[in-house]
Amino acid sequence: MTLNQLRYFATVAKSGHLTRSAQELMLAQPSLTQAIRKLEDELRFPLFIKKGRTLILTKEGSDFLPYAEELLKSQDQANEAAERIFRERNGLIRFMHTEPIPKYYIPDLIRHFLEREENRDVRIECDIAGTGKIIDAILNDEINFGFCSTPPVPDDRLLLYPILEQPIVLAAAKSDPLCALSRIEPRDLEKRPCISYASSSALRAQLDQICEKWNIHPDIRYRSSAVQINNLVARGLGWAFVVRTESLPMDKIAILPMQEMNLHRTTYLAMRADRLQSPTAERFRDFVLGQVQK
Repeated sequence: MTLNQLRYFATVAKSGHLTRSAQELMLAQPSLTQAIRKLEDELRFPLFIKKGRTLILTKEGSDFLPYAEELLKSQDQANEAAERIFRERNGLIRFMHTEPIPKYYIPDLIRHFLEREENRDVRIECDIAGTGKIIDAILNDEINFGFCSTPPVPDDRLLLYPILEQPIVLAAAKSDPLCALSRIEPRDLEKRPCISYASSSALRAQLDQICEKWNIHPDIRYRSSAVQINNLVARGLGWAFVVRTESLPMDKIAILPMQEMNLHRTTYLAMRADRLQSPTAERFRDFVLGQVQK
C-alpha cells in the first residue's frame, strides 16, 4: 500500500467517477482502475461497487476512508514542514546582538550583505539582548549567530570569532563632583553612587573583577542595560564604566581621566560548533569575518 494508492482511492471516493478522477489526478483511466484494484487486492476487501457510471463506497471502503484521509493529511503536513524548513535553511538568518556595539555596525553589515546578488532573497531576523540570553538562544537553536561578549562559563559547543574591540571608560555626569578632580584614583570611587550592568551582561562580571582587583566597594544603586546606563549617568545618578561608542551623550557626560583604566570590550561572532549551518548562514559568517579582515 502506497500513499499514491491512498490518494487515488480518496479522490475516486470524493468524485464517485473514474474518468473525472483520472483527469484530476492527470492519469490514464486504465492506470487508475488498475491502482484501485491493486489496493483492493492488498486490503482483501472491495472499496467500491459500480452503479451505472458511478462508483459508490462499500461499507468496508467507507470505514477505511477516514484512515486513508488521515495519512494523506499527515503527508501534506510533512510536505509543508519540509518546504518551510527548506526556505528557512536557504533564505533566513536569525541573530541577536548586544547593545554596546557601534550604532551603525549591524545596519551597515546587513545592508552590504544583502547588496550582494546571491543574497537578494535572504531574510534576516535580529534582536537585542544580553550575552547570557544570546548564548542560551544559540544553544537552544533559536538563532544562528550572536554578536556578544564571551559567555560567563566556557562551553565547547560554541565557536567564538573576535570581530570588534571597544575601549571601556569611566563616565560621570558633568555635574558630578568627580569631574572636579584632575586625575581619578580607584579610591576616589569608593562608596560613591555607582551604576552597573544587569546579571545577563558579560560586562558585569568583567567590571566586578576590576573593582575586586582595586579593592574598592562602590555603592551600586542601579543595574541596567548598556543603553539605559548611559542615560542614568547623564541624569547624574552615579558614575559607571561604559563602553565608549558614538551613542554616548557627550553633551551631558564626561569621560574621566584614570590611569588605571586600560580595559576593552571584545565582541565576538558566536555560533554552534556542533551544527551544520545552511549555505546562507555560512555565507553570512564568511561575510562578517571577511569584514574583520578588511
